[in-house]
Amino acid sequence: MYGLVLEGGGAKGAYHIGAARALAEMGIEIGAVAGTSVGALNGAMIVQGEIEKAYETWHNIKPSLVIRFADDEMGVLGDLAEASEEEGLNVKIQRMKKIIAERGLDVSPLLKILEQLIDESKVRKSPVEFGIVTFDLTDKKPLELYKENIPEGKLINYLMASANFPVFKMKTIEGKLFIDGGVYNVLPINLVRDKGFKDIIVIRTFGLGRVKKIDTTGLNIITVAPRENLGPVLDFSSKRARKNLKMGYYDTIKVFRNLKGKRYYIKPIDDEDYFINYLLMLDNQKIKKVCSLFGLQDVYGRRALFEHVVPKIADLLELPDQATYEDIAVALIESVAEICGVERFKIYTLFELIEEIKRKCKPEEASFIKEIPSFLRNMNFVSRIIRDKIICSIAAEIF
Repeated sequence: MYGLVLEGGGAKGAYHIGAARALAEMGIEIGAVAGTSVGALNGAMIVQGEIEKAYETWHNIKPSLVIRFADDEMGVLGDLAEASEEEGLNVKIQRMKKIIAERGLDVSPLLKILEQLIDESKVRKSPVEFGIVTFDLTDKKPLELYKENIPEGKLINYLMASANFPVFKMKTIEGKLFIDGGVYNVLPINLVRDKGFKDIIVIRTFGLGRVKKIDTTGLNIITVAPRENLGPVLDFSSKRARKNLKMGYYDTIKVFRNLKGKRYYIKPIDDEDYFINYLLMLDNQKIKKVCSLFGLQDVYGRRALFEHVVPKIADLLELPDQATYEDIAVALIESVAEICGVERFKIYTLFELIEEIKRKCKPEEASFIKEIPSFLRNMNFVSRIIRDKIICSIAAEIF
């Protein structure tokens, strides 16, 4: 049984629930949950056993369900996440800073949602341990609370206190002011560790806040983390949330099933000899064409393939020196898939992904290569200028 830790991060929290759905589908049992800020809100839903309801809520989220906009805020924050610099992004940011400094954002709609979603009795009766972090501004001290430490009838109040982002209106409980727990510890691994859990799943969002250093000796920490930015902490658009839900789901499956790929999700072959044998079976004409793509005219044959071409492909794809032949093949194919716009959120075998590329794209014509002198094609900086075309041309020849 695992402990689960959910990092704070505002609107990035959709990623948590995508991950939680994947864990549930894989039958991974969770015995304790700890979270800060949005991690606390999502954690409560997980503890009470309603992941699908949380998923639906995030899937249909929109800014007005979280923040009550005044007239002067609607035109600023409502499109802040999508505004470009040309559209006056800096001006909008300055206006929003002024609004926040004067009165803070009203998150009463969020409170209303929590009152509909969170069942305090379910949370308390659940066999799953639950801990949250907030910060008492009145007494100037952090609070790390388990559900049994929270006064009866006050769970939602303390959840709101944990998620009281500094730009929101101050949260008070019994006359005391509270602020987002991220100012103390945005990633409370210690709360599940202190409940005796050694196997801990950590869901990162890289949200704003302090990651407190703790002793992790003897812990088996499995980290699920996005490889791309999850967006602004206040981007509560359904478009962003739906993407983050999918990313959290597939990133979690990738970690637990050891899938390959940087942006795609590819089942491993885990047979290094397969790719060596595949390269050995390439005919000389294909090898010659690939060599020509790199301006290699004085070398040929399989020796050239292994000594010159494969290392250059790895360099073009910016792979580490220790990359295996499978790593190189996967990186090459997923780069072409991305260029061709192949659906990303799906689990593929390498060969299924190749077939999908074939359906989406025509082989890249390499005639443009002839316009570039061969000695220049052999230089890395030129390779990067025409990177996409070269990658597609190489893949077309090899696969």
